Amino acid sequence: MPEAGKRQLFFSVNLPPLPLYSRVNKRPAVRRRVFFKSKKVVTVRRAADASVTKTAANILLRKMNMIQIKSTAFKETALLVLVLSLSGCATTLPPTIVKKTAPPAEVPERKVCSGQKGTVFLIASSSQYDENVIPEIETAFSRQCYAVDKRYLDQKPTRLGYVNTDEKRARTLINALSDRNVHYLWFVRGGSGALNLYPALHASRQRISASTPKILIGFSDVTAIHSFVSHELNWPGVHGVVASYNKEMHEIDNSKKLSMNNSLNEVFEALSHGVNYTGIEPMNRQAAKTVSGKLDGGNLTLVQSLFSTVYEGSYSDKIMMLEDTGVTPKQLDRTLHQIEYSRKFHPRGVIFGQFYGLNASDEEKSLYRYVIKQFAGRVNYPVYYYPEFGHGETNQPFILDHQASILCNSLSRLCSLTQTPVNE
Repeated sequence: MPEAGKRQLFFSVNLPPLPLYSRVNKRPAVRRRVFFKSKKVVTVRRAADASVTKTAANILLRKMNMIQIKSTAFKETALLVLVLSLSGCATTLPPTIVKKTAPPAEVPERKVCSGQKGTVFLIASSSQYDENVIPEIETAFSRQCYAVDKRYLDQKPTRLGYVNTDEKRARTLINALSDRNVHYLWFVRGGSGALNLYPALHASRQRISASTPKILIGFSDVTAIHSFVSHELNWPGVHGVVASYNKEMHEIDNSKKLSMNNSLNEVFEALSHGVNYTGIEPMNRQAAKTVSGKLDGGNLTLVQSLFSTVYEGSYSDKIMMLEDTGVTPKQLDRTLHQIEYSRKFHPRGVIFGQFYGLNASDEEKSLYRYVIKQFAGRVNYPVYYYPEFGHGETNQPFILDHQASILCNSLSRLCSLTQTPVNE
């Protein structure tokens, strides 16, 4: 009987019969059973050969003392195998179970930086953001060999969900635009609320213009700030990915689909090498000719919000790029009729980007294109369609307040847009 309070584990294995004669004393073999437990005691009960018990036990105990085995289950298995081997039995071990594991996630290749290329200053002037994303943004920029400065991040969310009050957001943005150490000012995200800052920016334009030019990067609600910088300061900016949504951030968190096809580095490449986009679709006969002008615009809701205000810019020398999200085809149709009726909106051309959602069906996409096509037939300036920028998986960078040329190919019936590099 086992001792009180102690657990003993027994295994019983049916072994195949021995050969005609046992290896020890050549006596006739008898079918037998092997019992063993976890306290290094082995009992081999065999009518024909009891001498194996002592021999096997001694060998096993010596081997167990030589090998430091911590796993009880492994000890027991090892004992069983050794007993079978010493007794001259052939046995078939159960198949090894191999646990299949998912391949490790692909780790983005890290660049070897010989030195920092520069510093990116982060800022948020619209809706509140998840503060846990900031270390991930720092990681993403470090992989591009850029340092990150967070001094202009000042978030204390308001009841409307803005990062701070209008006064504090305006003061922070004005300080950043006036800081001579800032060259790249990259917005963490868009959202809403940036339009509220326009009066304070306009009142501080002399102080800001006395500073060095800045490159502002972002889209969506950042359109309101791009408008101020372009129209009143004549500083070029980039309509492109925000710091929290881009290819690098998608690699860190694959649930982030917005702008997942465009990297942070593409913005720097656009500034240093210019852009050349093909596959732009002309939507009316006016679009067949070559068109040149400065790029302007961005989010249609923000452009529309400046109509008939003291802050509305001029359009006569501009190629307007327009995109939006959360707008139904009927709402887009209504807005485009308003633009058509405008006395002031007569640009050199309009390029429409993506208006449909991330999970839109082909039928939905076709309906948005239809609305744009109808608009193109009613106006007398060139209209193009290029759903490769905006609130989608692809968001190509464009240089705002910078010359662009659109050239169409009569054979392919498609156009290309080019911009030269920015002299930074």
